[in-house]
Amino acid sequence: CNKLEVLFDKLFSKMKNEQTKEKISRTLSVFAGMIIAVIAIYLVLMIVIPQLIDSVVRLVQILPSSADKLIGWLNHSLSSNEQLLQYSQQVIDKAYTMLEDWLSNGLLDSVEKVATGISSSVINLLLNIFIGFIVAVYLLLSRKKFARQAELIVYSILKKEKADTVMEEARYCDRVFGGFINGKILDAVVVSLICYAGMMIFRWINPGKVMMSETLVAVIVGIFNVIPFFGWYIGLFLSALLILMVNPMQCIFFVIFDFILQQIDGNILGPKIIGDTTGISSIWVLFSIFLFGDIWGFAGMLLGVPMFAIMYHWIKKLVFKGLDKNEQTQMSVDYENDFPKKKKTHQ
Repeated sequence: CNKLEVLFDKLFSKMKNEQTKEKISRTLSVFAGMIIAVIAIYLVLMIVIPQLIDSVVRLVQILPSSADKLIGWLNHSLSSNEQLLQYSQQVIDKAYTMLEDWLSNGLLDSVEKVATGISSSVINLLLNIFIGFIVAVYLLLSRKKFARQAELIVYSILKKEKADTVMEEARYCDRVFGGFINGKILDAVVVSLICYAGMMIFRWINPGKVMMSETLVAVIVGIFNVIPFFGWYIGLFLSALLILMVNPMQCIFFVIFDFILQQIDGNILGPKIIGDTTGISSIWVLFSIFLFGDIWGFAGMLLGVPMFAIMYHWIKKLVFKGLDKNEQTQMSVDYENDFPKKKKTHQ
């Protein structure tokens, strides 16, 4: 909306009434932004959902033959060792028994529960989406007014010096959250597109083979790439496992390709798109993911890093302020010299 508002301001630059121009630009930017968002979501769903269904159907069709091939390979590989062969057959028999029991009982129960609750879930989902859009439009239209009202409240309660500090910290929080989350999502989209292109190139150079859905793999890689630090490993493992069941040769290509892609993303794309918006080391990134991920799940894994970065920033300022108060300023100077901040490549 901010980008679109600047664009509309230029289009209506000849209008004499400044308030009218601002109101028209803001209104058009909000509705244009919402329309673009709806179209983007619709296109993604129309592309992804059919591919997901096709991939699931294909996996269900391939699983029996893949299981038979695996059993045959195990029998051939372990034929020289009767004890291992007997043990592997026992494991396979137990797995078959568990699968049959789940298909006959657990699956039917799950389908029944889904069928009974699907109508109310769909109604609640549609209602939440409708309310969400209304609230989003209202908040976007009034975002500058709310920001100004918050500023007035801060300056009405605190003295100017403290109020300036509060506003500076608020802008810092906005910069960290906005830069990290928006950058991460954009980075995930770019990685997904590159992954999709790579899979399509491999299809072209290796025609006539059974292939895994490029869209499904690209979506899995992109979604888990949003999670900092170890999200890539989860996406790689899940995608490689799915591809392995369909085409082992493609799986080898994918692992090599995805490893190279992540090196490019981690050293070139990520720093360019996101930059050092958090300012915390890798160990604190990992700690924040585990801590907030345990509290809030997937949302905690995504939001935990910028939240912890802000907490880290505040604690550091308090520590340095305490050092100054106790006349130990040289300690903070030495620390900054020994552990300098990384350069911010993008904000």
